[in-house]
Amino acid sequence: MPHRMDRSNQILTAAFGQVLRDIRGQIGLTQEDLAERADASVRFVSLLENGKRQPSLSALAALSAGLGVTMSELVVAVEARLAADSPSAERRVPTSRAGQH
Repeated sequence: MPHRMDRSNQILTAAFGQVLRDIRGQIGLTQEDLAERADASVRFVSLLENGKRQPSLSALAALSAGLGVTMSELVVAVEARLAADSPSAERRVPTSRAGQH
């Protein structure tokens, strides 16, 4: 029986939301500013920051562009937050496996 991926990882979703809020605050944007830059709703940005929603790849790209960072920079920041919050969290998050499909 294949292993099923946990698609509702609350730890990961919360870490993403914290990083999104932190970066947005560091560059002096309001949720409204980021929503406009990312062509998203303020409600969606709020839900992401509060760990209530997970972004799609398209949303991740738009949010990254709105923040002026690359998608990889945003993901690395999330990984760093996970590691800082719980050293064992890194083991629960899949890592990149270049060249594997």
